[in-house]
Amino acid sequence: TGLGFGVAQRFLEQDAASVMIVGRREDVLQAAADKLLALGHVGEVRFKTCDVTVEEQVEAAVAAACNDQGQLDVMVSNAGTGLPNAVIDADVAAWSSLLDLNIIGNLLSIKHAAIKMKTNGGSIISISSIEGAAPSKFMGPYSVSKAGAEMLVKNAALELGPFGIRVNCVRPGMVPTEIVAASLPQSMQDNYIEESDLSRAGTPEEIADGVLYFASDMGKWTTGQILGVCGGAGNQKGADFSESIAMFYGADKLKEYSNQ
Repeated sequence: TGLGFGVAQRFLEQDAASVMIVGRREDVLQAAADKLLALGHVGEVRFKTCDVTVEEQVEAAVAAACNDQGQLDVMVSNAGTGLPNAVIDADVAAWSSLLDLNIIGNLLSIKHAAIKMKTNGGSIISISSIEGAAPSKFMGPYSVSKAGAEMLVKNAALELGPFGIRVNCVRPGMVPTEIVAASLPQSMQDNYIEESDLSRAGTPEEIADGVLYFASDMGKWTTGQILGVCGGAGNQKGADFSESIAMFYGADKLKEYSNQ
């Protein structure tokens, strides 16, 4: 669903020979696969249930994704979740569970994809978040886990480069998926949009375009990189000097410069 579905759809639009989607719920995977097949693309669509925190399941899922020669070209690690929690009242069990999914789940996915890619090379893409680039009040478990996942990408790129394996990360901003709608109040979603330079939410297709760059030959000399696809929401900002513009040049100029 959401970003993962958007990525699978974009790969099929680019004539991928075979796409495998992975998740914990078979009914959700079946519905997604049926929807992808209904789009009429020539590529094969398969699915496999997998809990990415269980190594045996990850190993089996990666093996199932390979072609008849045991080759895997691209792996996208998209599993993850978030949880608000205050440091002063930290729920250690909740932190551990979230770190296990967002970091160890990524690690296991990268590990077993890399094993299959050792001979012919390949591209591994992890999905992070702009929350991993800066501290977020009361969202420590998520921010810390995404920051860790991004450093994992950089370490993996360093170690796997000699095998011709590229490892990169897409850092999305606000995309109103079903999960976002269920976990963030509308006021917070609106605030994300207001803070972005382009003043709008993104789409799964736009995130998928970033993934496609890393997966394709367009990114064949790119590894160990974090690509923010966030409408500028992750752009670190200094002070706003709008009032100075109005003082020096007049209120009309401020409106002109602000496209108001």
